[in-house]
Amino acid sequence: MSATPASTPAIALKGVSRRFTDPGGGEVGVRTTDLVVPQGEIHGIIGFSGAGKSTLLRLANLLERPDAGEVIVHGQNLTRLSAAGLRQARHRIGMIFQHFNLLHNQTVAENVALPMRIAGASPAHIKKRVATCLDFVGLAAKADVYPGRLSGGQKQRVAIARALAPEPHVLLADEPTSALDPRTTLDLLDVLADANRQFGVTILLVSHEMEVVRRLCHRVSVMEGGRIVEQLDIANGAIPEGSRLASWLADFGAVGPAASPSPTQSEAAAPAPHHFALEAAHA
Repeated sequence: MSATPASTPAIALKGVSRRFTDPGGGEVGVRTTDLVVPQGEIHGIIGFSGAGKSTLLRLANLLERPDAGEVIVHGQNLTRLSAAGLRQARHRIGMIFQHFNLLHNQTVAENVALPMRIAGASPAHIKKRVATCLDFVGLAAKADVYPGRLSGGQKQRVAIARALAPEPHVLLADEPTSALDPRTTLDLLDVLADANRQFGVTILLVSHEMEVVRRLCHRVSVMEGGRIVEQLDIANGAIPEGSRLASWLADFGAVGPAASPSPTQSEAAAPAPHHFALEAAHA
């Protein structure tokens, strides 16, 4: 697969940083870092636990506001927007979470409709768009089903449909396959690749799983210690010899950084339910 370059990047993080103090008193997060993702690209972020991957991803729509630096999405500087302007800009930035974040007292169709309802879309447009997105992810027959009756893979498909419903320019995916079995993971990667091809949506994806990045991404950024230390073109699925990533694979096997210890709380904990409405609105 190949990305479509454009003069204005889909995402440009310029000198961003975001620091936290862990329970032991150490500093974690993102050190001063740049990242440019061209329009139409599927860009992976990979690294060991605590490297700052999820924090970097959440800077791209200001779910985490940077301590310093600028976040520019499709030419719009999010860090300079008013609160109302930022809410409007986020309508074009979809987000997929690791643990689905579906409302279990609402049907599949109602979950997909949620960000459009928050944005004030008309009922007619919502109905049409929900049908389109559920058909795209292969769940048209499940529109009136509640999430409790779905498999993990189906729940993540609903989450993808919800993220695509507002017709975003950019899709952020935080470990979207880590809770799924290998076969279901491959199916979900096909859905994301189709979204990129059919809708031209740019995807920025965090994963611990090397095979996810290898199968899906055009390029990959490798993170260590809160910084991007390497960027590689992997559109053909090959990892360049002599790269930091190739060294990881030699040391840890085919799964690469997935062989690292369990993610830290800040990287992998499921978002608290009371944050859902806020994050759904942002998505």
